Amino acid sequence: MMKARAVLVSLVLLASGAEAQSLKEKELSERCGKQAEEHFKELGAKPGMSGISYKNHYNSRLNKCFYVILINDWREGLQMFSLVDVNENKYVGLYHASKNVPDGPVECQVQGKQCKTEEEWRALIKPFMED
Repeated sequence: MMKARAVLVSLVLLASGAEAQSLKEKELSERCGKQAEEHFKELGAKPGMSGISYKNHYNSRLNKCFYVILINDWREGLQMFSLVDVNENKYVGLYHASKNVPDGPVECQVQGKQCKTEEEWRALIKPFMED
């Protein structure tokens, strides 16, 4: 009987610890979204602007907030994506393509790792934008 009670108490403590952890992660994720939005606005962009958007993600494994700025303006012949570490306010990766350069992107790198296509770039940023 005592053993069963001890197991039950342990399970309750583990569950409440996990719940507290997920609540903390939720708060950090919400803060990440607000920080990303502020940074996006500081660049002069506004949510809903044609061809410009962003996506943020709190990475609990790295305990960091990241966001990707997406600029797609093929009327002007430009496509540019930037991966930003919001906490350190620095660019982690860049992808820049132009219609005027048909042989591939002008720049494609994440943390110094070079890439040749948008698909490669997206694969390189995946560890930052997913847990």
